[in-house]
Amino acid sequence: MHFLIGLTVAVACGLAAWATARLQTRWIAIAAVPFLLVVVAGAVFGLALYPFSDVFVPAFSLLAGVALGRLMPARFGPFVILLLVLSAIDVAQNYAFAGPPPAPRAVPDPHLVWINFRLALPGGHFNIGFADIALIAAVAENLRRRKATLALSLLPGVIGISLGEALLSTLPPNPPLIVDAIAASLVLFLTAGYVLTELAVSQTAANTS
Repeated sequence: MHFLIGLTVAVACGLAAWATARLQTRWIAIAAVPFLLVVVAGAVFGLALYPFSDVFVPAFSLLAGVALGRLMPARFGPFVILLLVLSAIDVAQNYAFAGPPPAPRAVPDPHLVWINFRLALPGGHFNIGFADIALIAAVAENLRRRKATLALSLLPGVIGISLGEALLSTLPPNPPLIVDAIAASLVLFLTAGYVLTELAVSQTAANTS
């Protein structure tokens, strides 16, 4: 169930780029502002509005991701460099804050729900950060602008989620901190998905030329 939800989220994030293809970037940025204000206020003041936060967090993240995908050059090199830098930051912050999981709470932390998209599941929950959502949408927008097919633009997110879930499912109960930090870094797996998709894009272009 957790894996299927992850794939659904990855596909939905990628589709956001295509759904907003005809909208001008300035309107996407303007639309993101009210969602950003609500998210910031909720995170700062700890507004206990879950599950309504699950509307504002992905809405802002998807709009911001599409805007980022348009602001970056429509080329592989600059975008993969951005992803590599963010991957290193993601692993570093996961390592810095690694440790035993927090004690189960009856209700989600009112601050953290504003920086994550969270779905309750039997025996646990699905959780993905707003930055991860934004980057999946940004990668799809980057590929869409480069004339990739819909399927190829969705591939990095699907590969990233799949690799992350596969690694998490194979971890021992108490893995080394660095392994735990890498496993928790979805940006790193999204980067791998983007690189693998670039190989598929290049192969497709070679076959059609």
